[in-house]
Amino acid sequence: MKARLISILFCFSTSVLADNDQWYDNVVLHGFASQGYIYTTDNHFFGSSDNGSFEFTEVGINGSLRLNPKIRLSAQLLSRQAGRFDNGSPRLDYGLIDISLYSSPKYSSGLYIGRIKNEIGLYNETRDVAHTRSAIFLPQVIYFDKVRNTIMAADGMHFYNNVNFDSGALFMEVGAGYTLADENVEYAYMGNDWGGSIHNDKLGLFGKLLYEHNGGQWIYSITGTRVTLDFDASASDRAPLPLGPGLHSGEIAIDYTVLSAQYNGEKWQFTGEVAFENVDYIDIGGPVSQMHINSIGYYLQANYNFTPAWQGFVRYEEFQLDKHDWNGKKAAEQNIINSRQLAALGINQPPVPAHEYYSQSWVIGGRWHITQNLMLRTEYHIVDGVATLSPRENNVTDTTRKWDMFAMSLSYRF
Repeated sequence: MKARLISILFCFSTSVLADNDQWYDNVVLHGFASQGYIYTTDNHFFGSSDNGSFEFTEVGINGSLRLNPKIRLSAQLLSRQAGRFDNGSPRLDYGLIDISLYSSPKYSSGLYIGRIKNEIGLYNETRDVAHTRSAIFLPQVIYFDKVRNTIMAADGMHFYNNVNFDSGALFMEVGAGYTLADENVEYAYMGNDWGGSIHNDKLGLFGKLLYEHNGGQWIYSITGTRVTLDFDASASDRAPLPLGPGLHSGEIAIDYTVLSAQYNGEKWQFTGEVAFENVDYIDIGGPVSQMHINSIGYYLQANYNFTPAWQGFVRYEEFQLDKHDWNGKKAAEQNIINSRQLAALGINQPPVPAHEYYSQSWVIGGRWHITQNLMLRTEYHIVDGVATLSPRENNVTDTTRKWDMFAMSLSYRF
């Protein structure tokens, strides 16, 4: 289905180009490159960061082509290295046709068809370019880099409406598409790299309602996503586990809702977002048979523009994997019981500690626009808990509860 959608997109584009001899005059191209350095006192984030890591590189080129007043093409190719999450292989980050259905000074509507950025919070649709992010790393309690590819975009179709009022503007968007499941998602939601595979054959649903007041001085939004992932268990996955039956093929149903508010002043910017995630494991069994995740994540950030070239910010962010088990105390107690049961069977498996179930951090940082196109950023994180880290880069029974992270990046765009 996804391949058919891309084929239709390509055929439609080439047929329109064939009728337009001047199409290359309407091409707009931009590009960017960013290199980061990360150091953590403990734990791993984008590589072996406790020894210092340069495994955070982003290079991309994007462009748009206005075929006529009602049809525009846009796409972006991205190469991204991020520890064990991304190996730098080029990929289509997004690629779509924007079809204007109606346009007037007060109202406009249209369709996006292709690989479309998902409407998650205020920043997901622009998070791929360093200059458009609010920091080197967006708040991990909402914009999880450990499942970035899945929440980033989907192959499908979206319908949008924009309404202009005397005091502001209302933006509405609804759509359906297939998200891009990968191995990072399996680690994040299954806790391991099992013999089977994670993929997505079911349409996800996406929606956004955003209001900008007084030219964007105040912004309020609600965004929501409903995605169902498929897990196909292998023969080895079905084998009995030490404390129960093995895994079966099934589904992971994910509901994700983000509430956002932002104030933009001459010098100050204040941003707050809160996310609610519900995850249901359907027919998979095994160690996730009793799991029903109701998590919450939120952050508050204040930015101050000292000059047009210098900006600083401070942020507090928190994530709780289970909002009914704050700081993972109940889960940790059960893990100790399970570890003792395994020990009685001659299996030595340390219990997963409570700090695996939450993350609380203070972040302070700033940026310097060296030139219009060149930007230097630094930030420092003081963290309690590791719930936002991935088991793909960390052993969940051997992490450090309190740790710090320093990050620096140099970014160029044209």
